[in-house]
Amino acid sequence: MNHKVMIVVYGGFFRGMGHVVRMKRLAKELLQEGFDLFFYTNEQICVEMLAHPAWDVHLVQESNAPFQMQQELKELKPDLLLIDVLDGDLQFLRTLKNACGNARVVLFEEKREEACQLADVVVNGIYGGLDGQHKLVNGTAYFDGTPYLLLDHEIGRLKDTYEVRKECKKVVISLGGSDPRGLFSKAVSALLEAKHLHILAVAGKASHLKEQREAEHIQLIHHTNQLPVLLSEADLAIVAGGMTLYEAVCIGVPSIVLSQVDHQAVTASRFAQKGACLHLGLGDLVEEIDVLRAVQRLSDSYFLRRSIHLNGRTLIDGKGLERVKNILIHLMNPHQKEHKDV
Repeated sequence: MNHKVMIVVYGGFFRGMGHVVRMKRLAKELLQEGFDLFFYTNEQICVEMLAHPAWDVHLVQESNAPFQMQQELKELKPDLLLIDVLDGDLQFLRTLKNACGNARVVLFEEKREEACQLADVVVNGIYGGLDGQHKLVNGTAYFDGTPYLLLDHEIGRLKDTYEVRKECKKVVISLGGSDPRGLFSKAVSALLEAKHLHILAVAGKASHLKEQREAEHIQLIHHTNQLPVLLSEADLAIVAGGMTLYEAVCIGVPSIVLSQVDHQAVTASRFAQKGACLHLGLGDLVEEIDVLRAVQRLSDSYFLRRSIHLNGRTLIDGKGLERVKNILIHLMNPHQKEHKDV
């Protein structure tokens, strides 16, 4: 009988879509290992994004989530419970833990001690900082840092082929799957007069787009599954401080960062201190003229773009998805001495 894996992941306009994207990415890896997968999520747009013929996706009413999930856990009896819920309610997490029987529990991007104590494994690819660390604390195994980022395998392949061109011609704008601060419109508006550049502006699936002023040099795309490829074809990117920043840094695309929220600003500042991006700060505090000036500064300097490219390439190897998959396989097969690294 195959191992059964229940994945609880929340996303949406205010939470963003990065959690949903990375859990679907991980699920595809587990599917190849013969695991049976069952998704539970909180919004219809997440149901649509998670849709796949190999698994079912169930919609959870957040107000009734503890009771609903208790019933689902009792019926399903999973072997593995994966939870990726930003700042999930502690009582909700305790309810899941108490109802999951002998299932192993894995939390993603969780710092609170009270929550971490409920888990067998905590994976903090983002919250864990830039350096990799594996530790065991009070029976909970922690895997921290960029070695455990759930980036698509394609990112690693694009990393091997990306080159910084002498002339900067193409800029990609991607400011998150939901863009709760409306930074997409700000960045597009800032570059209306940058007619010497070709601007590819990619809005997220959960974004609430305002009407955009049209310009011949700006191409608008509403959601794409090909963002890594588009980044790899760009000379410069304007991104938020979430998963797209990690993808851009891994590939080596020189990037300007407008952070959506405080924890993204922390991430972007760490990269900026390493010379791996240009961080303008929290995006709603940044003026359009500052965005334009940053683009002009980088587009005019091949040396600066190449420096950012080289500084970032050493920070993320793009193999975290394989590492986390192996950690979970080991968790289900503890007779193995240790998880296989890559």
